Amino acid sequence: MMPANRQLPGNIELPPYIIDGKYETEHQLLFQTPLIQIKIDDIDNEELINNAYELQSIDNGTQASNNGGWHSDYYGLEDDNLKYFQPLVEKFGDIIPILPFNPPIMELNKLDIWFNISKKYNFNSIHNHPRCDLSGVYYVKVPKGDCGDIAFRDPRPSVAYGNPFIVERYHGGDLVGRKPEVGNMYIFPSSLDHSVKPNMTDDDRISISFNLTVN
Repeated sequence: MMPANRQLPGNIELPPYIIDGKYETEHQLLFQTPLIQIKIDDIDNEELINNAYELQSIDNGTQASNNGGWHSDYYGLEDDNLKYFQPLVEKFGDIIPILPFNPPIMELNKLDIWFNISKKYNFNSIHNHPRCDLSGVYYVKVPKGDCGDIAFRDPRPSVAYGNPFIVERYHGGDLVGRKPEVGNMYIFPSSLDHSVKPNMTDDDRISISFNLTVN
């Protein structure tokens, strides 16, 4: 049974799952989109910061959704440069088996992982990550101030643009944001459109993004 009270971002409170009344009424939710937040408190982020800048010195980067900043090349399980990501990658063995999917994930088949260093005014246009199952981001370094929230777009355009009654009561808008925080990881469907707002601080924001293909 669903919990009695369900709170959504923007102080939107959903009705309980079982609704009291003359008739038996269940408040069922269809087409849910998972967003999994994991707080990791045993990673050496200083090592990852140093690794990011060291890798940047030998990796010219690539252009993807980033508008400015440095997006490293993509690295997989067999790449020598995976060593720069090792403090995070070694945590996947504890994270992936407990992700709330049924049937559960049994094996990581493929990993693509990369660093992002975003300077002042840098941002990421809205995009998704095709040809994989799950995507994620881990925050290594987060400056104080408005350094750029990640925002997820409702994957149902017919709702977002055609039904304000539902949007106002369940979403608060077609974009739902999350603030970056050191040690936070978000995992979500790779098909879910998302963007990153500009870093308005004078310091670098550093994150690690990844794509997972699983069994």
